[in-house]
Amino acid sequence: MKIHVYHHICLDKKGSAELDVISGKLSLIIRNQEKIMATLDETLAAVTAEDTKVDSIIALLTGIKAQLDAVLAGGLTPEVQAKVDAIFAQATGSAAKIDTAIAANTPPA
Repeated sequence: MKIHVYHHICLDKKGSAELDVISGKLSLIIRNQEKIMATLDETLAAVTAEDTKVDSIIALLTGIKAQLDAVLAGGLTPEVQAKVDAIFAQATGSAAKIDTAIAANTPPA
């Protein structure tokens, strides 16, 4: 035995207008969801780029340390010491910027 049930709704102008409002809001939600996803993609790309920069900084500092170890075996001239101090001052400033950005965007525990 098969039973088929058909349900029909006859909307007056008010009901039809309310459905139009609901449909409009649903369309707005869908459009905003697409915007949010695009923004998340942009944020992910920015974070990935920053990670690459951090890896570059790490490689730079590792290379500098290796060079310093070799030079320190024979001592540093004042000119070389000034360059080393400038490099580490710059790297420390960059690290402080990274620390500040992380602290500003990390929720408290």
